Amino acid sequence: MANNVTKFGAPGNRTPLFNMVLIEKIFNPLSSFHHKRISRYLSELDIEKIIDVGAHKGEFLEKMLKIEKVNSFYAFEPQKNIFNGLSEKFSKNKKVTLFNFAIDKEIANKKLKINRLSMTSSLAEVNERSLYLKIKNFLTFSKSNFEFEYEVQTNTVDKIFGNINLQKALLKIDVEGFEMNVIEGSQMKLKEIPFILLENQFGNHYKNNNFNDIRRFLSEQSFIIHKKFLFPTLHYQDVLFKKI
Repeated sequence: MANNVTKFGAPGNRTPLFNMVLIEKIFNPLSSFHHKRISRYLSELDIEKIIDVGAHKGEFLEKMLKIEKVNSFYAFEPQKNIFNGLSEKFSKNKKVTLFNFAIDKEIANKKLKINRLSMTSSLAEVNERSLYLKIKNFLTFSKSNFEFEYEVQTNTVDKIFGNINLQKALLKIDVEGFEMNVIEGSQMKLKEIPFILLENQFGNHYKNNNFNDIRRFLSEQSFIIHKKFLFPTLHYQDVLFKKI
């Protein structure tokens, strides 16, 4: 692992790092616009708590904090270096509680695959045949779908929020192909949670990850698709589910 980290930051290998900066400069304003649009819509709903699973650098969290009636934010980010920046940015906000571990269907230790494009790091098993991943690797000068991996702790929504009322909560899930695991570990609290915001990527990027399977599962839990937010680059959408 140390060798991979060293190669990525080595003085003689600046092109990948330059590409990361360039990609983020392109995506950051688009992400800001996208999350601002979601924030405006959510501000009209009866939500007082937000659970942000896959908080990354706080792109979603930052916009949601502007919804005044939301009084509690719970943000989960397992990547160590990303979490450090997240903590520096939000730890002094009394509304925000940060967790440096992953959400799953079980309490365990699992391997987190770290991608050069950190927003796409994942616990899920990638589909090596995915055209999208091949293009992403080309743009980021990556020879494989992840740079290195390390062990992280996982927990469940049911365990963490067992004694917390979530009847006016939104569960947001952005975990790069690991969505079903998060949902399966939330089955008890789904009886309370009225809203779920879930990322639906267009393309078969990860194995054992099918949005239709997730939709059918949530339908059995009395959730319907309420609203879709298409990302400006058209490669994914955030789907808002509402309990009926």
